[in-house]
Amino acid sequence: MPQESTNTQYSNTDQLITALKNKRNIWVLSGAGISAPSGIPTYRDNKGNWQAGNPIQHNEFITQESFRKRYWARSMAGWIITGHAKPNAAHQAITQLQESGRVSKIVTQNVDRLHSNAGAKEVIDLHGRIDQIICLDCNDISRRADYQPRLEESNPALNSYIERISSKALPDGDANIDDYATDTVNIPPCEKCAGTLMPDVVFFGGIVPKERVELAFKTLAEADCLLVIGSSLKVFSGFRFPRWAHQNNLPLYAINQGEMRGEEMFDLVVPESCEEILPELVNQLI
Repeated sequence: MPQESTNTQYSNTDQLITALKNKRNIWVLSGAGISAPSGIPTYRDNKGNWQAGNPIQHNEFITQESFRKRYWARSMAGWIITGHAKPNAAHQAITQLQESGRVSKIVTQNVDRLHSNAGAKEVIDLHGRIDQIICLDCNDISRRADYQPRLEESNPALNSYIERISSKALPDGDANIDDYATDTVNIPPCEKCAGTLMPDVVFFGGIVPKERVELAFKTLAEADCLLVIGSSLKVFSGFRFPRWAHQNNLPLYAINQGEMRGEEMFDLVVPESCEEILPELVNQLI
């Protein structure tokens, strides 16, 4: 149902279809809402309130073993769901729109790789990829899926507990676990140099690589509209793009359930499920 607002005129699917009819260069920015139907929880509720635990900060992970233990213990459980998540109808629809030439660029704030797994090409993973891990010492990159068995082999006493609580997954491969698991977890080192491993993602307090941001802005400058899908835009790393679009008179549209930062900038906001709306766009625009 449409959300209450004093600033935004909410729209319906037909209005969005009409607005997009003549657009051939749609720039897409997706957030956690597009992956929720795939079983990956969102960080925020429909009011934009944070509903996960306190996130680990970049500097905490880099400098303190206790935070690395906390991360990898929780990741052991969260990966069981996140690592097996499948693209849903919304991801598939975006891929179809890209293949048809309607969508020119897909930029996602998600780290789940579901756009790419749905067949989308040259996706900009703004905040990195949860399916990769990187060594902080030798920079070797390896597959997160290959690291899960190593975690399990190094922590046999935790395996049954981890499997039991894995259904309580949080966003980005996280999960709520008891302190004893965090305190006792063993973290396998890099197989190349025995260095410290980190997920290939941008933690809170971290910096999105400059070249990633520059490429996103370069392609946005060539677009004829920006479509936000499933994002509250609370995080500036994503919000900067619709803000730039608004400042440069680029049409702004959104499909998003719940409150959204900067709603007053948007020409149209459809407050419905992207998994329902996007397939309809495919039917009408292709």
